[in-house]
Amino acid sequence: MIQIQLNIEGNTQEETEKYLEIFQVLLKSGGLSGVKGGKTIIHFDAEGIFQGVELDYWPWRRKKHEDSYHR
Repeated sequence: MIQIQLNIEGNTQEETEKYLEIFQVLLKSGGLSGVKGGKTIIHFDAEGIFQGVELDYWPWRRKKHEDSYHR
C-alpha cells in the first residue's frame, strides 16, 4: 500500500484534502507519469472545484522512418 501525505504550510486541512484528491486521480489515471509525448489537463468548474483529468496523447503513431506508403 502506498501512502500519500501532504503537508503544505499555510493551507487548511480542507485545501490539503482537495490537493490530495487531485494527486490521487492523477496517479490512478496515469496522468502524472503515464503520458509520454502528450499532456494531462486538470479541469475545474467556474467555482474552482476539481472536475476531472483529461489525457491527450497518441497511443500509437507511425514513426517517420517506418513510413512505407510514400515510396
